Amino acid sequence: MGLGLCVPGLMFVGLLAALEGWYRVTLRELPSLPTPPDATDQLPANLARVYWSLYEPSGSMTVKPMWPWTVAWTVTRTLVSRPPRVHMPSGWKLADTAARHWSLDGSRHLRGAERMALGIWLTRHWNAEELLAFDARRMPLGHGLRDLPEAARHFLGKETADLTLAEAALLVTMNDDPRWRKHPECFIDRLQPRRDGLLHRMRVAGLLTLEEEAEARAQPVVLSAQGARACKPCPACFVP
Repeated sequence: MGLGLCVPGLMFVGLLAALEGWYRVTLRELPSLPTPPDATDQLPANLARVYWSLYEPSGSMTVKPMWPWTVAWTVTRTLVSRPPRVHMPSGWKLADTAARHWSLDGSRHLRGAERMALGIWLTRHWNAEELLAFDARRMPLGHGLRDLPEAARHFLGKETADLTLAEAALLVTMNDDPRWRKHPECFIDRLQPRRDGLLHRMRVAGLLTLEEEAEARAQPVVLSAQGARACKPCPACFVP
């Protein structure tokens, strides 16, 4: 009996060691590793809460480190569940997105295995605030803008530290639909329902109180003079 239990145990340990070995070998093949943003680049609390809700349904802004047993357990649960469901640790979606954006910034695109290894590394070495700050400066927001602070100045005429919850949610939802990304001002009538939907999901997830949601939803959608300039006719404007 003891020997029979020992063999599966050794096989499981061997699997974990193989996964860890794959991770370390793949990581060494990367040309470099990203540098975490400075503390001064981190997002203000309101914007961080809203941006986190795009990736995670949980109310706690924590990144759970990925380890070999985490990968094995996640894959096992996905295979045995009916219907199949992917239950990824908190922060993984954001780390994977940051790895993809870092790949696009580099001299060459990362292969799938390299991107996964980098995502695992990010969950082990970066916290939620660093991942949010990194990704927020690579988010397409229309008019060639890929930086949330710059987009806040363009569309709302404010610095990110001065954004209300409603304004932060509005800014983030400008990336919701691919049709809106080039000219969000053309779809201003559709932004408020998306903003309010995001605020509601945040309240359900525990990121907002009922009072905070009600106050934010009561605020009208207002763009700055620069952000609300007349929309020039373009193919995106005529998509229903």
